[in-house]
Amino acid sequence: MKKINAKKFARVLIDAVEDKSPSETEKIISEFIAYLSEKRLLAWWREISRSIENVWREKYGVANISVISAHPLSEKSRKALEKVAPGADIVETVDPELIGGAIVRIDDRIVDSSVLGSLNSLKQTLVR
Repeated sequence: MKKINAKKFARVLIDAVEDKSPSETEKIISEFIAYLSEKRLLAWWREISRSIENVWREKYGVANISVISAHPLSEKSRKALEKVAPGADIVETVDPELIGGAIVRIDDRIVDSSVLGSLNSLKQTLVR
């Protein structure tokens, strides 16, 4: 048997579930886990699951998006995010203390375009 590579397993799983419905995806994952069990490779599941995010990022560019905004996102904004990052896990949070704008975290990058962030930045500049 060739050397086991968690990243290859993750890539195969992602390719297998691409464009599948939730019920089809669930069935594919169950069959994948059954295969790992049958081949006595379940110990690899944790490493494979960690590799999934990296493979997803390589394939689609973004894995996780977090949006904290002063007001709920419009349907148009939500659809634009989904179009820019297909398949990314998008989490929305409303925080009225931001006053306006939003803080967007895309994987490890953060873009703060909130009014509160701008005021804090201005405060830091004036204090210096």
